[in-house]
Amino acid sequence: MIIGVVPEGPIAFDGKEYRYSKGERLYLDNLAKHFAELKLITFVFREGDEAYESCIHSAFEAPNIQVLELPRAQGVSVSVVGKAWQFFKVFLLLLKVVPKVDVLYVFLPSYPSAMGWLAAKSFRKIHIVYGADDWEQASQSMFKWDDMRTGWFYRAYAGLNRWMERKIVKTALFAVAAGGQLKTKYAAWGCPTYDTSPRMTLTRENIFNREDTCNGNQKILINVGALIHDKAQHILLMAFADAKQKDPTLKLRIIGQGPKEADLKAQAVALDISDSVEFVGYVEDESALYEILKDADIFVLSSVTEGFPRVLYEAMTHRLPIVTTDVGGIPYLLKDGVNARVVASEDAEALSAAILDVIDNDRLRKDMIREASITMEAVFERMNPAQISHLVEKHMALPTGSTS
Repeated sequence: MIIGVVPEGPIAFDGKEYRYSKGERLYLDNLAKHFAELKLITFVFREGDEAYESCIHSAFEAPNIQVLELPRAQGVSVSVVGKAWQFFKVFLLLLKVVPKVDVLYVFLPSYPSAMGWLAAKSFRKIHIVYGADDWEQASQSMFKWDDMRTGWFYRAYAGLNRWMERKIVKTALFAVAAGGQLKTKYAAWGCPTYDTSPRMTLTRENIFNREDTCNGNQKILINVGALIHDKAQHILLMAFADAKQKDPTLKLRIIGQGPKEADLKAQAVALDISDSVEFVGYVEDESALYEILKDADIFVLSSVTEGFPRVLYEAMTHRLPIVTTDVGGIPYLLKDGVNARVVASEDAEALSAAILDVIDNDRLRKDMIREASITMEAVFERMNPAQISHLVEKHMALPTGSTS
């Protein structure tokens, strides 16, 4: 069986190999093992492209992955008309590719995935869905034209996103979802929906056992993620500046790279916290990243949109108390005051207060670490690289109209 995959983000080509962020690359490599061929239908960045560095971390290994590159707008300003023309060309390519696959696996939110779905419907091909993030929630950060954000065009844009998400999910053979929020939403639309097998490389061997943190002379906060708007490190810097005024022993390490790096460094200088903020960059070697996590005291996530981020699994595996925002599927797995501190997104004061609460409340901190270790054990139990192939076989064997 041939599976076509339209991921939620672009991959990179370094001149010799196609590459992707490591967790996503490993997920697709493992998926390819269970199909005769995997056609990866996606945009491809090359050196010099703005986001090239954010997706070049790990080379694909499966020999049966064929990359089919979608057309990009080269040297053209990103206008509404320019985007429309680009996606028209994307759709024409998909009309050629989709007939050659047996099942199309579309990741949401993604406009190429939406066009892939249209092509699949045109040729009566089966499609399945990976819900990486809530499309309605992500609409604000995906919209590229700030001067039109308050007018009718944005309302139409957000409405179209809601319609596409619902139609694509409702007509899917089944869906897997990153987080309980999406699972509940998709199931309410009548789509058989499952918790996804986490896209991570962690195993129980990576568990770093400790009962407490925050006992040294210096307390290290850590954030891991691409330096992009959605991860909202600008909110984190404001929260850190506020918390540091109350606790001068704090230090912040930000692991990652991306187009917002220069802006964030300038913000740290403006807030007079640059001496206490370390921009480490992307750490490709997992063992090196895990050593950094072992040396930290609190993991802080400031995102404004997510499905369920892999970095929180990494934090729980390394027994780090977590302070996070309440977006996407996060509050379905992490409960405020139980296995994490969970606060409203885009609220720097709340984030700062939660950080200080974790530091000052020894009992809360220890309880959170213990409860998160139990949560993570359940995550390990549902890891299954063969999940998609098994679900395809299961649902294709069901009588028409059956969902059980």
